[in-house]
Amino acid sequence: MKNFERDNYHLPSVDYFQRFVEKDERTYSLYERLCKKVPLRISCPKNIRKSLEEAIWLSGLKITPEEAYSFAFFSFLFSLLIFLPVSLLDVPSSLIFLSFPILILIHLITYPKFYSEVIRIRAANEAASIVLYMVSYLSLNPVYDAAIVYAASRCHGPLGNDLKRVVWSVFSGKYTDMKSALSTFSKKWLLWNEEFVNSISMMQLIEIVPSQERRSEILQAATERLLKGNYKKMEGYAENLRTPSLLLLFFGIMLPLIGLVAFPLTSIFLAGAINPFYVAFGYTILLPIILFWFLYRILSKRPGGYSHSEKIEEVQPNKYLRIGNLQLPIVPLAILFGLILMTPGLIHYAELFSYYHYITTNYSPSRAAELWKEFSLSSYSQEYILKDTFRAMFVLWGISFAIIFTYFFRSFGPFQFDQYIRKLEADFEYGLFELHSALQQNAPIEIALDKVKKQYERINKTDSPMYHFFSKLYEKLVKEARSLESILFGESGLLTTIPSSMIKNVMSIIISAISKSASIASYVAKNISYYLGRLSEIEELIKKSTIEITSNLEMQGKLIAPFMAAIVASSAVIIIQLLNGVAYILKSFQQLQGSVIIGETFTDIFDLLKIQEVIPPTLMQLIVGIYFIESILIICYFYVGIARGFNKVHREYLTYKWMLSGIILFSIIFFGVVWAFQPIYNQIAGRLE
Repeated sequence: MKNFERDNYHLPSVDYFQRFVEKDERTYSLYERLCKKVPLRISCPKNIRKSLEEAIWLSGLKITPEEAYSFAFFSFLFSLLIFLPVSLLDVPSSLIFLSFPILILIHLITYPKFYSEVIRIRAANEAASIVLYMVSYLSLNPVYDAAIVYAASRCHGPLGNDLKRVVWSVFSGKYTDMKSALSTFSKKWLLWNEEFVNSISMMQLIEIVPSQERRSEILQAATERLLKGNYKKMEGYAENLRTPSLLLLFFGIMLPLIGLVAFPLTSIFLAGAINPFYVAFGYTILLPIILFWFLYRILSKRPGGYSHSEKIEEVQPNKYLRIGNLQLPIVPLAILFGLILMTPGLIHYAELFSYYHYITTNYSPSRAAELWKEFSLSSYSQEYILKDTFRAMFVLWGISFAIIFTYFFRSFGPFQFDQYIRKLEADFEYGLFELHSALQQNAPIEIALDKVKKQYERINKTDSPMYHFFSKLYEKLVKEARSLESILFGESGLLTTIPSSMIKNVMSIIISAISKSASIASYVAKNISYYLGRLSEIEELIKKSTIEITSNLEMQGKLIAPFMAAIVASSAVIIIQLLNGVAYILKSFQQLQGSVIIGETFTDIFDLLKIQEVIPPTLMQLIVGIYFIESILIICYFYVGIARGFNKVHREYLTYKWMLSGIILFSIIFFGVVWAFQPIYNQIAGRLE
């Protein structure tokens, strides 16, 4: 291994890589631990074994095909034993609960393959960061092996961890040189990201090219090859997203909601065949779980969005609400306020269920049905329907308020800071180019920073985060007797509170280059600036390729979901009121007629309606409302997943805004439709004078 002593500032010690490898060998994920704890090993069929072996090798899972297959099989048996007693209740129960063991078996059998695909995508995401760090290092110090060590210590995803193993395998003597170790690992990387392997192979030429200009051309060519390949992958992913986004709209939101409109009628004519419990369970639990599982698998395969901030450096949401010196946990506080707001609705549902429980336990079935029918005929009238639906709405308002309160206070401040970091990263490329131009004149760093600051002022970009950064850096250099490294990375340094590994690592390279000469620093800044510029261009192209999908999802979350849910919830109330009105008219006719034959006819029609079998409108309102809230959460998760990846702050900030506008729109449309229908209901019921 080559001697890296001339640049110890950037390269970690051998112990760093040894500790990582030893810790990695001892660390198992939850899935790996469960696979190894299966009491009995079952022989894996040959056709499944081949698929599992390939997936385990690609993903790096520390299990065998037999362990994976045995865990899936025993999980199926265990879940079958749990759900079997419940599934014997009736046919719908069998269809619902016996499907769970089958779904669990399918999920666990396919999990290694799915996980290997996720690892492959994460490796592709990380490839851009690795190439960035290698370009940064090679611009300063054209030693290929050292650039590998540097990139390995800065990246912590699948590729970065593999690079750490490569470095340790050389340090430990398993391989004689870095290129031999890389060639072994490249067999797997070629299946992950062929462009990455080509790029790092091309960079090997840097050591045999004496010309600085020729080195820049090699680094640019390696950069172009990787970025163009990754952009094509993102284009394909964006194209494949169109179908899932449409499925989410039509089969995940619209069709289920439309199905709820017909439920009051089907509950009459198929009395006993459709249990309201299954409707509530299916819409509020089963369907959201299936949708989330489906979308999570899609988002896990998302190619890189090329955001420079690594996950370990991301801005994190707040956990506490600070009022003066008082620090309160946000989530428990939101739950408390939500429950208080839900109180009127909870009282309404408690009264509804307590009355139903009272008559079913204290009276015969026929008498209980008659009492429930009388209760329904009275409670569905105008005098009560508006009051009951208003009280019931407090439950939905309470749930929504708890979510809005939580996400607002968790994300509002951090979101502003996250946006600032993103603007800082976006402007970093231009700032480096200006720094390159200033240093090109072989000026000291203080003079170069002053020139950069004045250039920002000339083009009227004093509101840029990068301008403020350079201004603070210049002021501290002039006023404080400290080194550039101390000002940036020392105690209370300018970069200590900036959660951007890209900016920190690039600035550490720039500092090292400045310590050698201004011309070398200018060259390094130019190369990195070019790379970041191309990265920004590719990111803009990616945004354009996904704009149609994100716009569609935004329309779903902001307008379609609340509008459809409100129409469905109000339609259910209206349909139930219509049935009640018809029943009221028939009952009035029956009381007026003296003929036995006519009376029997009306009695038959009246019995056909079976108003006692109709699910109460406030329960329909609750089911639709909860499903609407879950739909907003799922759509926001999908939207942010496409736009930003798994960014908590961005997702929570967007969710609280969409939830707030959504619940307001839902409430206005729901009460507007129900209120507008009341004069029509009065006419049908014959109550207008």
